[in-house]
Amino acid sequence: MAEKQIMVGYVQLTEEESERLFEEVKKDKQIDSYDALQDLMEDFESRVIEPETKPLADVMDDKEAPTEEKDTGVRYIEIFNKLEEDSRYRIKSSKQP
Repeated sequence: MAEKQIMVGYVQLTEEESERLFEEVKKDKQIDSYDALQDLMEDFESRVIEPETKPLADVMDDKEAPTEEKDTGVRYIEIFNKLEEDSRYRIKSSKQP
């Protein structure tokens, strides 16, 4: 089965993200091809969830918070049905800063 980039809403997934989504949806919806996945995604929308970067000292409100390494966190793509309450999928984004 050839890999394909899937379009969800206005977001074009990379081949790696498309594979992650395919593996998640395959378990839930019993699909067997990228064409079936793309057809299913016509009713879905997506949004990118950016990592929240706050210094630990601000969160803990403590002067003795441990020192932190500069980390950007993990960005995810959340995929949800825009027409009805249905399964939600969250996959790790391939495009990390």
